[in-house]
Amino acid sequence: MNRVNLTQKAILAKHLAVMLNAGLTLSETLAVAIDSAGGNLKRVLRRVQQSVQSGTSFSQALGAYPKVFSGVFVSAIYAGERSGNLAVNLVNLSRAMEKERALLAKVKGAMIYPGLVLTAAVALGLGIAFFILPKITPLFRGLRIDLPWTTRLLISFADFIDRYGTAFFLSLLLGAIFLPWLWRRPWLAPLTHWCLLNFPALGTISANLNLSRLAGTIGLLLKSGVNIDETLSITEKTTGNFYYRRALRRINADVSRGLKLSESFEQFPKLFPLLFSRMARVGEVSGKFEDTFFYLTDFYEDEVDAAIKSLSTALEPILLLVIGLVVAGLALSIITPIYEITGNIRR
Repeated sequence: MNRVNLTQKAILAKHLAVMLNAGLTLSETLAVAIDSAGGNLKRVLRRVQQSVQSGTSFSQALGAYPKVFSGVFVSAIYAGERSGNLAVNLVNLSRAMEKERALLAKVKGAMIYPGLVLTAAVALGLGIAFFILPKITPLFRGLRIDLPWTTRLLISFADFIDRYGTAFFLSLLLGAIFLPWLWRRPWLAPLTHWCLLNFPALGTISANLNLSRLAGTIGLLLKSGVNIDETLSITEKTTGNFYYRRALRRINADVSRGLKLSESFEQFPKLFPLLFSRMARVGEVSGKFEDTFFYLTDFYEDEVDAAIKSLSTALEPILLLVIGLVVAGLALSIITPIYEITGNIRR
């Protein structure tokens, strides 16, 4: 029930908006949506339709599935029901989710090439360690010459693989499974999220990504008719980063006490840059809060896109250089002793 991707939900919101604008009732709209949906979404929508037909509001029916429909989705629907602008809010939801999907796709797409190169390098290294080195090292041991330190290191590594190869391989496999699981544990979030925000190059991308999604959520909820206190509360719950979530909790408390939103942002200069707080002040003065936050969404999305392209461009030659050095070192470790033997034979 939990696996409904962002694209499916964006398409659902758009289809619901089109059918409601065409004059269909909510029950008829859901029936058509169920026919066109598939997988887990179809099963969830059937239950939502049953709840709506029994008298439950649409937003309450969706709220029964928080792992499928986020607080932002449900709140926008609730505000649309209350104001009579349900179709408009659905269109806004669809656009916001499509933008978020496109942004996340850019981030994932930029990591594909480096990931493939690293995977290929690790696979090649393991293949050499398990199948080639054990056949070469006996030859080197029988040579009566002083071996270079690189060759001695290679022999030591081959001995290690020969003795503990199975345990080493299983450790790598378990580490590849366990470390990602450990990284996602909520109790470890203060450490992992700090690393994401402070790691060179990646820290800027992570911060701008959080700012883009955060501003987009605030803008969408305000445009949907949700008040500022509820908007900040929902944004806090749907924000992924621990430190942004904690900051939003304090900002919400300050705004509830009467402090201006821009002044609240200024209390966290490491998380919210000067541009962010100043644009929030512009929104306060002009009264166009949602437009201001949509501008910030687009601005930080462009920043993420530019940073990803720069990082991807820089990583490609670095990875190739590292792999080239490893291959060159391996080749020299094998060729140098052979070259010395042939030299001695000539003499």
